[in-house]
Amino acid sequence: MKEVFLLTEQDLGGLSERVSTILSGMHTASLTKKAFVILLTGDLGAGKTTFTKSLAGVLGIESHTVHSPTFILKKEYEGTHAKFKKLIHVDAYRFNSPEEAKVLRLEEDLKDESALIVIEWPSKMTYVRPDMEIDFKVQDESTREVTISYDER
Repeated sequence: MKEVFLLTEQDLGGLSERVSTILSGMHTASLTKKAFVILLTGDLGAGKTTFTKSLAGVLGIESHTVHSPTFILKKEYEGTHAKFKKLIHVDAYRFNSPEEAKVLRLEEDLKDESALIVIEWPSKMTYVRPDMEIDFKVQDESTREVTISYDER
């Protein structure tokens, strides 16, 4: 399934709610016990981290505590969402090769069915299989075209 939206930064709350609704439905229908993975693509400044902050709010995490993990690579947050109790935010921008991403030790995180893993710059982490991909394209200074892609289950 593919959904396309034209959004401003103020509209990201609605996008986060939509993503949460889709994921909750996928989680209920899923037969596997694993974390759900969202890959975020788009240029610098396109809205990936801003979206992640908004999504954190939907999960019961204070969005002002969420920052891009560009220099620490991976950050974990505890939430109060009914299905997703943990948000794991990864920024692979600084990796030069997929092998470098192994320092994150995501193997255990990927087995945690209460975890939602959001990865910015996923092309550097080719071994992670997504449940959803969200692409942000800059239209102008305040508008983004956002495409959500996922398999209906």
